[in-house]
Amino acid sequence: MFARIGGEEFVAVLPDCDPVRAKALGEAVAGRFAQTISRGAGGVGIRATVSIGVAQSGAEAATLTDLLAAADRALYRAKSLGGNRVELTQSASLLPIARDGVACGN
Repeated sequence: MFARIGGEEFVAVLPDCDPVRAKALGEAVAGRFAQTISRGAGGVGIRATVSIGVAQSGAEAATLTDLLAAADRALYRAKSLGGNRVELTQSASLLPIARDGVACGN
């Protein structure tokens, strides 16, 4: 499910998504934004950026409202760290993953 939830914020719910795949998806989205250059007035290039917050359903996020709030906190952390990046909720960052990974809802 993909939906606009306000302003410039969108949500993607990815059921049964493993942490490695979720991280790869988030990084692919951020990479595409980083490669996008729009032309403003006078032909000036404007580079697009994206900040992504990822949360995992479970103990920290028992309801959809909790899940969205957790992802929103991670999103604002990504923005505060300069944007164009993927940030995890605390519980997602504690998952035992062989490589760096981001978890999404189950």
